[in-house]
Amino acid sequence: MDRRQERWFGVGNSVLPDPARAGAKACHAALDGRPATLLIVFASPSHSTPEMAAAVHAAAGGDVLMIGCSTSGEYATDGRGAGVVVNALGGPGFAASVRAVPYESMDLYAAGAAAASCLDDIDAEHRAVLLLGDGRSSDQQEMVRGAYSVAGAQVPLIGGCAGDDMTQTGTWHFFSSGTDVQVLPNAVLGAALGSVSPLGIGVAHGWHRSGEPMAVTRSEGGKIYELDGEPALDVYARLTGCAPEIVADPGAFLQFAAVRPLGLARRTGEDIRIIFAADPDERSISGLADTPEGGLVWFMEADPEALCDAAATAGSAAVAAVGDADPLGVLVFDCCVRLLALGPDGTDLAGQRLGDALKPIPYGGFFSNGEIARNPGAKGMHHLTVVALAVS
Repeated sequence: MDRRQERWFGVGNSVLPDPARAGAKACHAALDGRPATLLIVFASPSHSTPEMAAAVHAAAGGDVLMIGCSTSGEYATDGRGAGVVVNALGGPGFAASVRAVPYESMDLYAAGAAAASCLDDIDAEHRAVLLLGDGRSSDQQEMVRGAYSVAGAQVPLIGGCAGDDMTQTGTWHFFSSGTDVQVLPNAVLGAALGSVSPLGIGVAHGWHRSGEPMAVTRSEGGKIYELDGEPALDVYARLTGCAPEIVADPGAFLQFAAVRPLGLARRTGEDIRIIFAADPDERSISGLADTPEGGLVWFMEADPEALCDAAATAGSAAVAAVGDADPLGVLVFDCCVRLLALGPDGTDLAGQRLGDALKPIPYGGFFSNGEIARNPGAKGMHHLTVVALAVS
């Protein structure tokens, strides 16, 4: 069969120290001589340079749609390491459109709506919107709400927020709507993907409820002031055993709290809310997404086996969701805080289980600062979670 008549999904990666050479090598491996409809690029902060983005784009012919972002770690079918991962797809029956919202325009709701407006260009039986947000945003849920205002309930949203190796120093996004290549700080990108064949989404996290539910009696956005009528920090510290000296040290508190999240009650289960900061004067705690007043929350504990299996579970669920269609490839968005929860050995084992579960389907992914999955079974922003998109 003529390869031009085949639908395909390819993944290439490189850990060469020179960003431009790594980008070109990864792109050539992903394309394998085929013209792409869309490139999706994940790169370590050390490789998130204009030279890398330009080299990837040039390797694809210099006239191709591209989105991508910096990471807190990336991986692909044949390995993991600091470098560049290029995911590419093409062939008959694929269509794509892209949008970029720079940091200067960062009303998050409006940014989400503008990024998702690329959907207006796509008329296909199966559609999804890929979102790459800014991992340093204070209320990432607003971006998802804005995108949902455009996409509606019938078109799933999927993606992750750019990382910076958990340094909180800044993120980068790579973008091209055809010819010009941009590298944007702390941006929001959207790519609408249309297909004649199904697109599947999977979500898994490996955490379970612990203790009694608590009412959020006062909150604003991602900041929680009161739980069950008490100062939220007092409740959190008492029930987790967080010592005063940890509360007083922002870095120590982040390391302590990141793996002691809250679960927020949803109709279909719970969303995980990472707690990343405390205000000893206000006695408040803060997360990266909205925790609304009147909601119910509880502490979450990790199930070690389920935590290790989460990437494999999400990837397998995404593949199952395409039904009888042949899955061509999988995009995986994995939480960077899971690196702390799993440890180096657990992270390696989780990657091995993901590869075993998807074999021989190619996949590419990155460790994100917030995961996005909005479909009838999931409500938007997630943390300590793995979300996956299967393309068929």
